[in-house]
Amino acid sequence: MIYDIAIVGGGPAGLSAALTARQRDKHAVVFDHLGFSPKLSKSPLVENYLGLAGISGQDLMDKFVNHAKLSGAQIREEKIISIYPSQEKFTLLTSQDTCEALAVIFAAGASVDEPLEGESRLLGRGVSYCATCDGQLFKGKNIAVIASLAESAEEVSFLAQICQSVLFFPGYKGKYPEAGNISIIKERPKEILGKDTVRAIKTESGEYPVEGVFVFHAAVHPGNIIQSLEFEGNFIKTDKHMRTNIDGFFAAGDCTGPPWQIAKAAGQGQVAALSAVNFIDKK
Repeated sequence: MIYDIAIVGGGPAGLSAALTARQRDKHAVVFDHLGFSPKLSKSPLVENYLGLAGISGQDLMDKFVNHAKLSGAQIREEKIISIYPSQEKFTLLTSQDTCEALAVIFAAGASVDEPLEGESRLLGRGVSYCATCDGQLFKGKNIAVIASLAESAEEVSFLAQICQSVLFFPGYKGKYPEAGNISIIKERPKEILGKDTVRAIKTESGEYPVEGVFVFHAAVHPGNIIQSLEFEGNFIKTDKHMRTNIDGFFAAGDCTGPPWQIAKAAGQGQVAALSAVNFIDKK
């Protein structure tokens, strides 16, 4: 399916972009797998959003989501793994499917988990973000899994069924997946080693030989989702129209840098959508 505008992230920036896109009669889809901005939803009280004094973060997010849905924006609870630009459109790969869009707005928030040394370089050469997509490529092999989410347990169990062995590096506290071929390693990974393909995980204690590494974080670093994207420090570089260096690819919200404010994110989402609409109409 080809959408006019694909929006990655369902926080204030992404939902504002979706609403604006629909008001300009564009077919918009929002991809969100984190439950619509957990950071805002957990806030007990929001005092600085104009016109809605004393509202809870959860109530405010509910209003944002409902408004976007009423506008006709499609919501897909899927995680974006990769985005591939071409001359005419973008191809988006999720953990379940693929789709296409004429323009993309990235509004997935600031990435907390920075890529490990070697992660970006070996992406697609032994490093993967999707067990469903790539698990069979490692059938019968020895792999490692690095995860910061308890929800990744299901993915780890699936990989344990098809791989020879799984070294699991959990970055969270709680219950870990169990299987005879899963080894829990409570050390912090420092680097993914390998020249042309993955050969090992390096920690402070030493090296663990593996043939593949699956990385499961709440948010994939945007530089690993779409190649050649320019940054200023840790944030996506944009102009005042929220355009990036990639034609047809826009960014809004916390991923573009501080201040971390709801109104700023919503405003940038609107600007990004208007820019995306203009981009599509000119084409």
